[in-house]
Formats: sequence, C-alpha cells, structure tokens
Amino acid sequence: MHNLGLKENIFKAWILTILALCSLFSNQALASKMASQLQEAIYLFEMKGDVDDAIRLLEKISRQGDADDKEFAFFYLGKIYDLGSNKAQANHFYSRSQAFTQNTSKSYWLAQRDAATSFAPERLLQKTIPLRSPIRKFFDGKNANILFENGHIAKIESGMIIEIASKLNENEHLLQINADGMWFQNPTRDSLFYKPHNAPNQEVSFEVKNISQFTATSNNAIAITDKGFSIIDRKGSIVKGNTDYASCQLINDQFINDNFIFNCPDNALHFVSASTATETFTIALYDIIQKVFVFKNLIYLVSGNELFCYSLQNTKNPLWKVAIGNIESLQNFENNIVTLEASGKITLYNRTTGAILSSVRANASNIYTLAQGTLGLFSNEGSVITVDTLLRPLWGFNFAKAPMTQPVAKRRFIYVPFDNKKIYAIDAHYYGQRPLFSSKLASQAVHLAKRNRWDNISPILDSIIKNEPGNAEAHFLKAFNLERKKSSEKDRQKAWAEAVRLSTGSPQIARIVLKYYRKVIGATFASQLSVSPKTLYPQLLGSKKNIYTVDPATEQLICINAETGEQRWSKYIGKIGNAPVIQSDENSIVISTGYQMNIYDMNKDSFNKPLQLPGKAFNFTISGDYIYAATWNGFLLKISRNTNSIVWSRKVYSMPFHVVKLNRTLQLCNLDGELTRLNDDNGLTIDNTTNKIQVNITAMEGIDSTLVLVSSTNKLFLQNTKRKEFSPIQVLMEYPIISMQVLRDQNEDKIIISLADQSILLYSNIGTPLWKFQGKKSIFSKPFIYDGKAWIDQGSELIAISIKTGKIVKTFNTPGGAGTPFILNHTLFTASPKHVLYAFPL
Repeated sequence: MHNLGLKENIFKAWILTILALCSLFSNQALASKMASQLQEAIYLFEMKGDVDDAIRLLEKISRQGDADDKEFAFFYLGKIYDLGSNKAQANHFYSRSQAFTQNTSKSYWLAQRDAATSFAPERLLQKTIPLRSPIRKFFDGKNANILFENGHIAKIESGMIIEIASKLNENEHLLQINADGMWFQNPTRDSLFYKPHNAPNQEVSFEVKNISQFTATSNNAIAITDKGFSIIDRKGSIVKGNTDYASCQLINDQFINDNFIFNCPDNALHFVSASTATETFTIALYDIIQKVFVFKNLIYLVSGNELFCYSLQNTKNPLWKVAIGNIESLQNFENNIVTLEASGKITLYNRTTGAILSSVRANASNIYTLAQGTLGLFSNEGSVITVDTLLRPLWGFNFAKAPMTQPVAKRRFIYVPFDNKKIYAIDAHYYGQRPLFSSKLASQAVHLAKRNRWDNISPILDSIIKNEPGNAEAHFLKAFNLERKKSSEKDRQKAWAEAVRLSTGSPQIARIVLKYYRKVIGATFASQLSVSPKTLYPQLLGSKKNIYTVDPATEQLICINAETGEQRWSKYIGKIGNAPVIQSDENSIVISTGYQMNIYDMNKDSFNKPLQLPGKAFNFTISGDYIYAATWNGFLLKISRNTNSIVWSRKVYSMPFHVVKLNRTLQLCNLDGELTRLNDDNGLTIDNTTNKIQVNITAMEGIDSTLVLVSSTNKLFLQNTKRKEFSPIQVLMEYPIISMQVLRDQNEDKIIISLADQSILLYSNIGTPLWKFQGKKSIFSKPFIYDGKAWIDQGSELIAISIKTGKIVKTFNTPGGAGTPFILNHTLFTASPKHVLYAFPL
C-alpha cells in the first residue's frame, strides 16, 4: 500500500520540521475550502503517525478541493514522501504544489526541495507553439489574448492556442479584450460595440464615432473622440463629458478609485470620475510627465529627472521623490517599485518611502516579471538575466530574439511571444536551483573542442540551440568549426555575426568570442562599447590617442583608449535629449544641452563652463580658434575657444539656418533659401542685398571659393563666391540627397554626395559628374574622406572607394554590421549596431 517504512526515530526527528512548516503556511491553509480536513490529515501524520490514512485524505483533498486546498495537499504529500526518502514522488508533489502557490517565500522553498529531490538538469524551454496566422495585436494580461491577422481571437492555455467564441469580422477594429468580452468598432468607425464571450449574441452597441483613444476596466470604458469623451457602461449606459481631452494622453489600463487618468500638455495628470464623467482632481508638475503608474492606491510618475509618489489624500505634495536618470520602464515588483533606466540601471524602491532597496546594472532594454518573485532583465538580443526579490541573479538564458511583448505567466508555463511566428512556453517554476540542460550540453561541447574532437560536436551544438536558441557558446563553437573547416565565406560570416551578437549579454563569453573574431577579420582589436541599449549606432569622434562617443540615453561622454579599445572614463554631460547637436575637430567636442552648449577641451581633458544660448542649438561650425553656434530661433553666436566666451551675438533670421566660413566672411542661408553674408569680426551684414533660392535648403557646405547648397527638391546649387553675380549652377538628382561633403583633391574643389538609393556620386565644383558608385545597406550614407579614399559602411563590410576612380580599393569584413567609419592615427574605427568597436590597421 502506501507504507513508507518510516522508522520511529527518523519520524520523531522530522516532527519539528513539519510543525515549523505548518506554522509558516498555516494562515493560508485555514482560509481554504477544506481547511478542517487538511488539519485532520496533518494530525494523522504528525500526532498519530498514520501515514497511509494521511496520504489517502490528502489525495482526496487534492482532487476535490479548491486551489488553496490543492496547494497544501500537494505540499504535505511532497513532504511526507520527502521524509520517507521517496525523492521521485516527493519531487512530483512539490512541483504540483508550486503550480498553485502565490507565496513567494514558499515558491523559493519549493524550488530548493525540487532541486534536492531531482538531479536532472532543467529543460527551461518546454515547448514551442507555432502560429498559423501572423499576430495583429497581442493584449497583455493574465488571459494573454491574441488577435490574429485572419480575425480569429485566441487565448493561450495549457501550452496551446485556444480560439474563443468571438471572432472579429473583416475591417472591424478591436480596441480591447479581457476574460469577459471584447470592445470593437465597426469598419466605418461610427459605432462602438461590446460583445461578451459567453453570450456573443448579446452584443451591445453605442453611438460613439471615430475613437482616437480607448481603455476599459472590468465594468466601464472611456472613449476619446475629436468632439469630447464618453464614459460607457458595458450594459448600455453612456455618460458624455464636457471637457476636451483630445490633446491629452489617456493612460491605458491605469485606474484609481473609480477614476480614469489623462496626461495633458499642461504638465498635469487629470483624474476623471468613471461615474460622473467630471474631473475630480489634478496633479501638476513643472516638467512634462513622461511615465505614470498606479499601484495599491499610490500614483507614481516620472517628470524631469525625478520619480514622484503621490497619494489621493494629498495631490499637492508628493509622499516622496527621488532623482533618477532617463526612465524606460516603471512597474511594481513584489509589492515594491522597480525602474529601468536607459543606461541599463535597475533600481528597486520601497513603494511607500522611496528608499532604495537594491540597484544593479545590466544590458537590459526591458524588464518583465517571470516566475513568482523573480524579474527578467531582457536585452535587445534576446538574453535574459533573472533576478530575485533583491535583484540578485538567479539564472541566465538566451532566446536569440527579444520578446515582442510582456511574457504571460500561467500555472504551468510562462508564455514568451516572439515576432509573428511562434510563442515559447518556458517552465513557470524555475529558480536556477538546478543546472540548465543547455548549459550542461555546452560544457560537454567545450570539453570536446578542447580535445579537438570536432566530429562529435555538431550534433551536440544542434541540441543546445534547440533547447536554448541563443546559447552564445554553441554559436561560437559553430562559427569556430566553420572557420576551421574553411566553409563558404557567406556561412562563416553569418555564423560569426550570430556568435558576436549573442555574446553581448555575457561579458565573459564576449571576451572569448571577440578575441578569436578579431583575428578572423584582421582587426587590431574588437571590444564591447559600454553604451546604452537605446543607442543603436554610436558615432565616433577622436583626437591623439583617444576615441570618444556620446551616449544620449545616459547623457554621458565616453572616452576609449584608441590603442586597446578599453574605456578610460565617462563624464556626465547634462540633459541632452535624444538628438543632441554635436560637432568636433581635433581639439574640441561641442555638444548641445537644451539652451546651453558644452565644449569639451580634448587637450585639457575637461569640460569648459557651459555657455548660455538665446535659443536651442541648430548647428555648430568650428573654424580655427572659434565656434559658431546657430540657434533654432535665428541667432548666431561667435565663441572664442581660447577664452570660452561669446565674442558677439546677433539675431539674423527668425528660423534655423546654415553657416559656412569662407576666408573672413560668414555665409549664411536659412531653411527658406535666403542667403546673407556677415563680417566675421563683428557679425555685421556685409551688404544689404539678399539673394534667395526659391526652395527649402537642407544643407550647405563651402570650400575655398565654392559654396554648395542642397535643396529639398533633390538639387545641388553650386556658387562660385568670387563672382559678384548670384547665378548658381543647378544639378538635379534622381533621388533625395542624404549627405553632401566638399573636399580638395588634386588641387581641385570636389563634391561627394550620397543619395537615398545608396548611390555615391562625385562632382566637380562646376557640377560635372566624375563617377557614380552604387552602394548598399549604409546606416547614415556619409563617407569618411581620408587619404584619397571615401570610406563607408556597407552592411557586413567596410569599403574604401578611390576618389580618383570611384572603384573599391580596400575591404574589411564586419559580420553583424558596422557604423559610419572614423579614422585616427592611420587606424580605421567603426562601431557596430551591437556595440562592438572595431579597429583596423591602414
């Protein structure tokens, strides 16, 4: 029967352990449906030693009880078998209990017992669910509803896609869906409908047209139109509001004390009653409110560089506030508040006091809750580091791609959706206590590689990638093996690109991969750049022995040793926004920060005191000892680099403009094509005559006596400044002009341009076409001119085009992509979209 053969002395030794565990979780057991029978089973086992009767009663409870009953019945069954050294049965019941528990401490304890009763490695990726139709929209939440392109609506349950009764007809617009029903508009958008899942024929309609914003709670919904807003009860009632919130942002899925929330341009949150459709109160701040989150009747919001917490009892003064960086995510985690900054910094705050409980930094672009009491730190490349309630690492894994939306945790699986093709179902109760199956296989593969037994490795690598699609070690060994076998260049490049990409989430593996990879591509070094995941294409600057890059997301200037690729330091610049104006030469880096300009002196290795501008910077021009700053509101300032002071300032236009210095003259042209010449010494107009090109001007450059303007009509305008009359030569291009540069080659002024079709063309200063090169896959389509060559990125390679012939004269392979080249000390540098810095000797 069920006799476990427990010896009396062993039984007595474990009685105290059982009593302690009963005490720990008894408050939950007493709340269950079959609480008295649970206590009877515990009494039978603890006090009477009647193991068989206790097991029979617990098995009955596990079949007939509610979720709480099942959790405790399985738990005690697991413990009884554990005490009897029946590890297989104990593991089975511990796992069953873990599927029902909502208690974080108990989840961690059960995970420990799971590891103690089973020595099998963890197969984290349990199932891949293929999708028959692409996903049109994925609705977050516990039900994980999916709208497919074919109009079918489904939920994920028990590792399967299950279609629900409702189906969206062609051209109908689904607004929101939950466990009870769905809200949608008809194809003409002149009516709103609510359809319950369990009674699809009982559809309710509302006369609400052209909805621009919408969100719903369990009972009510709010719809924003260009004519106002309406509060809607799904049973059929509707209350129209008088206030215009069309310019505000409705906060989706955030609802507090019967109030919907609007984030409005007046830098305030407006709370609107769902019962009366009237505004109940506001929270006003000085800066724009960037993020809003409601948790347990407290309101958290990000404004400026601060995180605020408000209660409804006092909306005038925050309960607390803390200084923060650029926030990407704000959410709750284990009854506290967690933030992810653009720099990859994750911080856990006490929700009521704002005290920092823990802080870590990771290569994370998103954070999502996973198993009970764990948080997943996901990178853009698909790697995840899972941390505990104090942000301590538990385990790591790589899916090879970033999830398309938040994973959905159910009883048995956590569902992680990827693009439109598949959903991964992973174990919902893994806490890193047992080794991953893919990691164990990877260790075997490394062991074989060290012994040069490559014939046995390929099947193992395939198995690793099946169980962990983005395992960096497997992809590295795959690339190394292809290189060893001298496979086709295409296959080798593809394999190395994947190995480099997938190693970025693990610095230790990345160092090994890049060490071998740089030898393959002939680079002096290949090293990781410590920039934010938000900075996709780092731009390189430099002087002497240093390379610099600006990371707008973290608002840092980063200095890198040009000889080794190692980071020397990073310095905080100030609030520079997502697209700062940056200009540099061999001595200075000029960076805009709002209404200020910051000059970093590369010779002094320090920032000068910031200079105040009369408007936001539009562009900077560096010439000799001076910097010229043009602002969006039409001011031009001349700044001395020697004294870090403004020489003169003048209002020239009422709009942005371009600046070129030719000899002692400043040539200006605003966006409307109006040209003006100023005296460089004093900023005064040289003559009162104004020339104008009757089109919008997007760029202007000059060299010697050649002035070149680019128009929005795909034309180049070439003007010889030695001529008194204004009669520019016009050259029409087939495609929009992306970049234009002037250069001196063989004692002649020349113009090199890049077009939207990726072609690169060279012209003389009088508009004579000299050659055309058809490029491909360049990020910014702006060549770097050096030593008679135009260097440019072309997807997975860097090429040098001869200025003389327009032909390729040099190529460097960069599997995985490259950015705009930069050359310093006869070395070519480029940063890939995956934040790898390459250096190639020239």
